[in-house]
Amino acid sequence: MWINRRLARISWKDKKTNQEVCEHLGTRRELVNTIKTRKIRYFGHIKRHASFLKDALEGKIEGSRPRGRQRRRWIDDITEWTGKDIHQCTVDAQDRAKWKSVSSQHLEQGRHRE
Repeated sequence: MWINRRLARISWKDKKTNQEVCEHLGTRRELVNTIKTRKIRYFGHIKRHASFLKDALEGKIEGSRPRGRQRRRWIDDITEWTGKDIHQCTVDAQDRAKWKSVSSQHLEQGRHRE
């Protein structure tokens, strides 16, 4: 956000919120949407190839997990953002064109929410 403040010549002493600075410049904060879209696309890339990453993502690595609450998994994020279960995401990811449309739909939805 500091670069936007420099562009608009708004000092930190002016007590303007980041949202007000974005409105002044006519921009949006899109970093989170970019990260989500790239994560969805990378999931499709991993699912189309047979590799160690695919095994790690599916949780097929042997061993015991540490005590305490389970950590948030990649698969949890993908299913939440796409609105599909993991099996349907895996099937869709095998078709590159279909998965690209899924990731671009997510990007469009993220832009309309803001």
